Amino acid sequence: MKFSLLFAESPKFKSAVNKIFLVVIFYLVAAASFNGFFVKWAFCDTEKRYSFEMMFDETAYRPFVHRQLMLDVARGISSLIPDKPKDKFIDHLSRHNILERIYGLSKIDSRYIIEYHVVYFESFMCLLISMFLWRKIFTELTKNKTVGTFAACCFAIIFPVLETVGGYFYDFGELLFFTLAIFFACRGSWLELIIISPFAEYNKESFLFFVMTLFPLLAVKLGNKKAAVTVIFSAFISGCLYLYVSNFYAGNPGGSTEFHLWEHIKDLSGGWIESEVTYGVLIGQGMFLPHILLIVWLFKNSWRDLPIQWKNHIKLAAAINIPLYLLFCNPNELRNLSMLYIGFIAIISLYIKNFVLESKE
Repeated sequence: MKFSLLFAESPKFKSAVNKIFLVVIFYLVAAASFNGFFVKWAFCDTEKRYSFEMMFDETAYRPFVHRQLMLDVARGISSLIPDKPKDKFIDHLSRHNILERIYGLSKIDSRYIIEYHVVYFESFMCLLISMFLWRKIFTELTKNKTVGTFAACCFAIIFPVLETVGGYFYDFGELLFFTLAIFFACRGSWLELIIISPFAEYNKESFLFFVMTLFPLLAVKLGNKKAAVTVIFSAFISGCLYLYVSNFYAGNPGGSTEFHLWEHIKDLSGGWIESEVTYGVLIGQGMFLPHILLIVWLFKNSWRDLPIQWKNHIKLAAAINIPLYLLFCNPNELRNLSMLYIGFIAIISLYIKNFVLESKE
């Protein structure tokens, strides 16, 4: 008994238990967040231009059809599974009515039922891995593990609220790649950043623009010249892949972009008090005025404490993302302001740090 008590008091044992506890907490928070998203949007299974079936068959409209990375991973995994286990899995789903009970779906085409589930868990894992990276990034920013942990949980819970007007499986891949890019930029890991660039671009073309916002963070570790070369080379690789993929799907309906500026102008006089159901309750949608005021308050109270490289990153992201959003995205589709997500978590983490410190005084 005495030995077991001494073992339980050992630093290594406590550290291991704490890590397990962290994994459990993050897993539950990510599960709640992902469920909040999936109940709202699933994988756009009934949409006429970019449903999961159309994405899988590569018949979806451009530019949506370009975003094939997670589907290709699912196809690869599915091809490695023998036919017999596949048939047993499909039969199990059918006999226990799992699609409707768990996913809320009446039917999934058997041609891609395995891939559908792989993408489901890919999306969830992208969110979960992102949370651990956010904790690392913002623990280093604030020098406080509690703040880093709380900030990661906060944004994960907020994420389904930002998925307004639409929500897609590749948004989770985009979130992970943006997080990885920031993680590598903060460390000056130029090679890793270049390596992930084509994969990130294949997931969603926004990475071509996002990589340009990393210069201030890279410059701290690499200096201006090497940081500029890294950004230019990453953007070049991303651009080449984008052109290749665009040409590959040139015969699909739709265009490389959709122009929405006039809709934004018309929407200026309204849309400030719209609502939608998230997590099973009414929550403000899009440019919901109370949400905007809350974000302004967060920035007002945290901006001054943000390191200059983070300020410059957010300024660059805003300068690139906001015009693109106004020109090519649907009004209130906040998911398309995703280049500002990681900067927003930085603001949240500093606000939490100030709040925690003030509470202790």
